[in-house]
Amino acid sequence: MPMLSQQYLTATAVPDALQLLAEPGVLALVNFDHSCAPGVQPGIIPLGMPSLCDKPWEVIRYGNSVAERGEDEHCQWSLIEDVLCVATWIAPQDCSDIEAATEVAYGRLFRVIQSKGFPYPFRIWNFMPDINRGDGDREEYKKFCVGRERAFDDYHVAPQSYPAASALGHHTQGAVIYLLAGRNSGVHHENPRQQPAYQYPREYGPSSPSFARATSLALCSKPQVFISGTASIIGHNTQAVGDLQQQLAITLDNIQHLLSHVGQAEANLSGVRVYLRHPEDVAAAQAFLAPRLPLERINFIHADICRSQLLVEIEALASLAP
Repeated sequence: MPMLSQQYLTATAVPDALQLLAEPGVLALVNFDHSCAPGVQPGIIPLGMPSLCDKPWEVIRYGNSVAERGEDEHCQWSLIEDVLCVATWIAPQDCSDIEAATEVAYGRLFRVIQSKGFPYPFRIWNFMPDINRGDGDREEYKKFCVGRERAFDDYHVAPQSYPAASALGHHTQGAVIYLLAGRNSGVHHENPRQQPAYQYPREYGPSSPSFARATSLALCSKPQVFISGTASIIGHNTQAVGDLQQQLAITLDNIQHLLSHVGQAEANLSGVRVYLRHPEDVAAAQAFLAPRLPLERINFIHADICRSQLLVEIEALASLAP
C-alpha cells in the first residue's frame, strides 16, 4: 500500500475535480483559491487562499481503495483504510467571534473522529480571516488560540498530545479547519532550537498555541513526519525581522534541525507549502529555495503569518527515501 502523499497540480492537470476525487487512493483535494466555503462534495476542501504559482490543487493520496465519504456534525469527511480526513467551515458571520467559533468547530471535528473510531488527529490545518487584526490579547490569532485550547481541554487532550498544525490568515470571508486522524496515536515532537509553542510566555496571549512542532506516524509500516508550520523563530523570539532571505534560511535550518532530532535527517520533503505574506516576494522565495528543494514539490501561497513580523512560514511532509 502506498504511503500518504501530497502532490500539487496545475488547473489544466485537473480538468474534472469530481472525476479525480473518484479515483482509487484519492483521499481529498485541497483547493487553493479565493473561496472558503464547504466543497461541492466531501473530499474537496477550499481554503480561501490562492496559489502564487498556478498550483490550485493539492491531491492527498493514501492506499489503493476508493474513499468512503460523508457528512456529519456540519463536517465533511473522507476515509481510506486507516486514515480519516475531516473538514469543517466557520461561516463569515461567526468569524466575528473567532474564539467561540473555533471552540465549537473543534468540538464538531472531535465528535466526528471519535464516532468514526479515529480519535487521534496527527495533522491539523487552520485558516481564518484577519489573523493579525486587533491589539494585544484582542488579536484574532490570540483569540483563536484561546478557543482552540478550550476545545482541547473540553476533550481532555493534554499538551503533550497536541498534534502538528498550521494556522494562517487569508483575505476572504469564512474560516476552515481540517485534519487527518488515525486509529492509533502518532508521536509528537518538539524542536530543541525552539521553545514548545504550548509553553510560550504570557506575552504571546492568554492561551499559548496548541500544537507540536511535528508528528510522526508509521503509515503502511513506513515512518512519515508531518512538519508543522515553521518560521524564523528561535526559542520563542522572532528572528530577522524584515529580511525575507534570512527568514527563509532560519526556517529551513529549523526544519532540518527538527528532522535530525527525530532521526529523519535524510528524509525527502514533499507537500511543501511556503506561505508568503507579500505576493511580490514569490520570485525571491523561488530563487532562494530552488537550489535547496525541488520546486515541483512546493506550492507558494499568499497568506498572513500568525506574527505580524514574520514574512514566511513553511510546512512539509517528510518521508524516508524508498
